[in-house]
Amino acid sequence: MGIGGATAVLAGCNSSSDESDGPEGPFADLQELPETEALLTQHRRTLDDRSFTSEEERIENASEMGASQPTTQTIRSGEAGTLVKADDIARNLSSDGRQAVWFTGTARISRITHTFNPDGITPPYIDTETVSRIVSVAELERVDVTGDDQEVYVFEASSTDEETARELDLDVDAIDVRMEIAAAGYIRSIETELTAAEPADAEQATTTMYQYDVTELGDVPVSEPDFVSDAVRIEGELSEDGSALVLDHAGGPAVSADTELILRDANVSQPQRGATFPTAFESGDEAHVYWTATDEPAISMGGAPSEVAREIAVPSQPEEQGVFLSELPETGPERFVVRIGPRE
Repeated sequence: MGIGGATAVLAGCNSSSDESDGPEGPFADLQELPETEALLTQHRRTLDDRSFTSEEERIENASEMGASQPTTQTIRSGEAGTLVKADDIARNLSSDGRQAVWFTGTARISRITHTFNPDGITPPYIDTETVSRIVSVAELERVDVTGDDQEVYVFEASSTDEETARELDLDVDAIDVRMEIAAAGYIRSIETELTAAEPADAEQATTTMYQYDVTELGDVPVSEPDFVSDAVRIEGELSEDGSALVLDHAGGPAVSADTELILRDANVSQPQRGATFPTAFESGDEAHVYWTATDEPAISMGGAPSEVAREIAVPSQPEEQGVFLSELPETGPERFVVRIGPRE
């Protein structure tokens, strides 16, 4: 996501507060900030094992008239899944400016789309791009240690690493950063205000305010949202011989007959259209998607096709691997996406 505002709750842990690990956590006695990648990796690893609530917000040109509206994100995550509410968490969806997406281990479901990835789907916990830039540009130093049983290390900065700023093509006028890192292994809070020209020779600088807070850790109840039951739930995998994509209707409304399918394949430059379900595709049904001799996709219901022209050539890039369905040609919304990787 962009710099957004978020409230996140993540469960599935045995701890009930941020004091559970004590001073022996991954960041115990932290004197200097770790490398950005290590910091963010540990942050996710720690929150993966716990329930938490976090809030995130970004405002650009915050000190000027006509400032942009805050972008915000809210996450509630538990053993059942992760609910993300944000301004721009799901691409290519029109809404009232707020979107809700439910993440499980292998699926991402919104009110309009369903994405299934057999290798797993990772919900966003924090704006990694923004945090990486903050940590890189700011000359952060530890200034305080707070907390009771759980130590929290406070880092602040009011000056810039000029070499890094040049590498990022930034001309920084002012920077003010405060970060709190819990010994338990997560970023407890970030508050920053940055005024900079980007690129460095831009005529006008932009002021950006960014804030992130883990406000609660542990014992946060999370339940599946109502809209999940209304979503088409499709799962899929490549057949053992690679000749077809096997789709399973795992729940939700039926896909009506004649619904059009779009198949991405590494051997074609553009997604192919034209395959339609010969009959309704209902919960519990299985369908096989394959290539015909005319190099068009087709769908077989109730069993594997008797003749297949060639194997499915799965694209190497994960973002290109998928089967797309739309209710109407050209104009219909994407009802779900099935990401299929090569069989191991």
